[in-house]
Amino acid sequence: MTFEIRPYPEFGWSMSRQRKLDQCPRGYYYAYYLHWNGWLDDAPTEARVAYRLGKLTSLDALLGQEVDERGRELEAAARAGEAMPAPHDLEQRTRAALRRAWAASQNGRSAFEQRPNRVVMLRSLYLGQDPQPETDRLNEKVGPSMHGLLATSHWRRLHGRGDEGRVEIPAFAGFMWDGVKVFAAPDLAYVADGTLHVIDWKTGREDDTQPVQVLLQLWWALETYPELARAAAEGSLDIRGHLEYVTAGVTQPVEPPTPPAAPDGGVAPTTLDDLRDACAGTVRAGIAQMRALLADPERNVPLPKDAFERRESGLCATCNFGPICA
Repeated sequence: MTFEIRPYPEFGWSMSRQRKLDQCPRGYYYAYYLHWNGWLDDAPTEARVAYRLGKLTSLDALLGQEVDERGRELEAAARAGEAMPAPHDLEQRTRAALRRAWAASQNGRSAFEQRPNRVVMLRSLYLGQDPQPETDRLNEKVGPSMHGLLATSHWRRLHGRGDEGRVEIPAFAGFMWDGVKVFAAPDLAYVADGTLHVIDWKTGREDDTQPVQVLLQLWWALETYPELARAAAEGSLDIRGHLEYVTAGVTQPVEPPTPPAAPDGGVAPTTLDDLRDACAGTVRAGIAQMRALLADPERNVPLPKDAFERRESGLCATCNFGPICA
C-alpha cells in the first residue's frame, strides 16, 4: 500500500474536539489544522512547531493514561480469576511510569525536537514553567486514584469470566453518522448478566458534558456491534453507563434515555435509535459549528487563522500553543 500525504486532515467530530473549539477557537486551529503534516521533514516551520507543541503533555494527562493502563491490567486479572493487586502495588507501578516520563522530559529535549512523537515531554519543563503546582497536585491524586480504581464494582462482575462478554475497543474507536466520523471510545465496556456496561475513567473534576460523552460511548457500542443493538431492542439486554471519578472515589451512573412507554403500558427497552436521538442534537450542532470555520468543507480546508477567535482565559496558562499564539 502506497503512503499518501494528504494536504488536509480528515474531518471528524468528538467531544474532546468540541471542548477544544468551545474553549478557544484559535487553540483548536493550532491543534487540528496548523499542525498538519508537521511531522514531515520538509514541512513549513510553523507546521513543524505546531506539531511539536501539540505533542506536549502534562502530569495530569499522563496520570489519566496510567489509570487507563491500570484498568486494562485489572480487567485482565479479574477475567483470569486472579487475586486483585493491592492499591500500594498499583500506586508504585504508576509512580514508576510517571518518574520515567519526568526523566525523559528532563533529558530528552533534543530528541523530542527531532521526533516529537517518540519522546514524552512535559509542557511545564519544555516551556520553562514552574512544575511545582503540577507535581504537588499529582502527588495528592495518585494514591486515591489507584484506591478508587480498584474499588469499582466492575472487577467483581468480571471475576473469572474469561473472554465472556468482552467488548473490544479499538484505538480511535468511532462510527460513521451522516457522513461524518464520530469518535467516542469508552475506557472499558463489557456485558455481564444481561447488561452492557460502558465505563469512562475520570481523574479530574465533574463536567456537565461528561454524561453526554458516556451516552455517545453507549451509542458507539450499539452502532459498532449490531448483535448488542438487536439484544437491546428485543429487551434482553439492559444498558448502563458509568462515570468513574476514581480520584474522588465516586461513581456517577449515566442513565440512558427513557423511551416512550410500550403499547401495553410496560417499560420499553432503550434502543440504538433512542441513543441516536439523545445525542444527535449535540453532534449535529458541533459539526455545523466546525464546518462554519472551513473554506472548503468537502476537503476540510480551514479559513485563515484570523477567522478562529483567540479567546483568552485562565486556560491559557495550560495551553500548549502559548509560544505561537498571537
